[in-house]
Amino acid sequence: GGGGAAAEEQMMGPPLDEPGFPSLPMFKGELNEWINATTPQRLAMVSLGLREGLGLSGMGMLADDGNGMLQSGLTYGTRFGALKAEVVSQGVLQTTLEGFMPLPFLQLTTQLAFMPQGLAGGAMQSVLMSPIGAIIGSANLGGQLSAELLLPLQPFGEDSQLLLGANAWGLPGAWGGSKFAVEYTQAEPTADGSMPTRIGTVTAEVTRPRAGSPNGVSGSLSACQQLGGGDALNATFEVTPRGERVLSMGGSKQVAR
Repeated sequence: GGGGAAAEEQMMGPPLDEPGFPSLPMFKGELNEWINATTPQRLAMVSLGLREGLGLSGMGMLADDGNGMLQSGLTYGTRFGALKAEVVSQGVLQTTLEGFMPLPFLQLTTQLAFMPQGLAGGAMQSVLMSPIGAIIGSANLGGQLSAELLLPLQPFGEDSQLLLGANAWGLPGAWGGSKFAVEYTQAEPTADGSMPTRIGTVTAEVTRPRAGSPNGVSGSLSACQQLGGGDALNATFEVTPRGERVLSMGGSKQVAR
């Protein structure tokens, strides 16, 4: 029937239950940094400035299953934005024009990937600075679409910020899901007016999948307290799309100042 054909078509195409682009990546920044720092990784990176406006970078990564990836490329700064050309070990040439601003309130980033057989993929992201906040739209050649709204507020003074975010994704003619987040940040002002080092952040996120998805509603509640001097405490409680409940707690301490 029509439902079976639609299901088969979905299996052959991009996944509908997952966004094709990072969803609200500006939230939980301190917590994600802590998680990445405590996750075992085999990663090497190098960056070299050849001359003004021209840089060379490289990265090597080894996964737990023994598979690795090498990536190297050049970045050239132009008046239209940063032009990048990167070669990945799988034989992919990736070209990017980042930060192109055709209008003062609009920024575009385009990316194309090539393999020996021809064009392998491409994506475009636009950032529109509107009176209510940043509106981010993304699309790729696989048909995946994403729209995001970021609204920063300061209802309690200059030492605090309330950040609201909403994201929706899908395919042409098909709704994929949505994600909502709210984050409150409070900084403790210093006596001399310097940059605060004691900052507390509380973040709540909820992700709602499409109707009929095998995934359920998921969410998380996180807290991070920067104690100053590079020390921090972190905690997060998460409900996964499969209904599992996970509590994580930890901290970091700077041993040399």
